[in-house]
Amino acid sequence: MKIIPYEKFKIESNLSVAEVLWRIKQRTGKKEFFNFSPSHPFSGHVNEREFEITKNISYRNSFLPVIEGKVEQISTGTRVTISMRLHFAVMCFMFIWFSGVSVGCIAVLTHLDRFSMPMLIPFGMLVFGVALVSGGFWFEASKQKVMLIELITKN
Repeated sequence: MKIIPYEKFKIESNLSVAEVLWRIKQRTGKKEFFNFSPSHPFSGHVNEREFEITKNISYRNSFLPVIEGKVEQISTGTRVTISMRLHFAVMCFMFIWFSGVSVGCIAVLTHLDRFSMPMLIPFGMLVFGVALVSGGFWFEASKQKVMLIELITKN
């Protein structure tokens, strides 16, 4: 499992650009703030050559990947370049979290002469934060990658 919650990959298909975008658009609904029973597997927007979508899930996961894709014509059909990343607000929050915890870890390391068990808390918070982000992101990213490959390449 990778630690950094970002993945970029390419999918090639023998379908036309219009067909690929149509397939994605058919499975993408409008992004709504509260949608308790979505009718599509994804929500977001699809433009003429690119899209930005997220998977609709029935549970809470702040680390759900945002899927950005660019569709281009190649000689054998279509190439879709996809990147999966965290939502910008989540990235900002986790940057602040990891910055604060890192300062705590550095403070503990500078005072090792007075060691006590509570001094391990910042290190535990650092490990917990990395596990939380990585687990939440990669659990969904692996499933969504398979869904997108099937959606784009299946004839």
